Amino acid sequence: MTHSDAEPDTPVDPLTLEARRARLRDRLREVRTELDDLAAAYRDLPDSGLLLDSPGIGALLTPGRCVAGALEIFDEIAIELDAADDAFGRAEQYTGRLRTPDLEL
Repeated sequence: MTHSDAEPDTPVDPLTLEARRARLRDRLREVRTELDDLAAAYRDLPDSGLLLDSPGIGALLTPGRCVAGALEIFDEIAIELDAADDAFGRAEQYTGRLRTPDLEL
C-alpha cells in the first residue's frame, strides 16, 4: 500500500513505514549485487572472442573502448547506489525511533 492509497485522514503507522523503508533498502542492495554481476560480465567480454575490433586509426569507438566506457559508468552507478544505501541507513536512525502511542488500557 502506498501513502496515496490510504484515506487522506487515515494516519499511517510509523512501523509500517519503517518496514517499507527497509524493503526499499533491501531492493537497492539487490540492484547493487546485480550491477556487480553485470559489470563482471562486461569485464569478461573482451576475452570472450565474441567482439570484433574495428580496424584503422579512425576507429575511435572500438569494442575495448566501449566496454571500458560502460565499466566506468557502472562504477559511477555503484558509487551512487552505495550513497543511496548509506542514506537509507542514516534515515533509519530517525525513522526507527518513531512509534505510535500505546492506547491499550
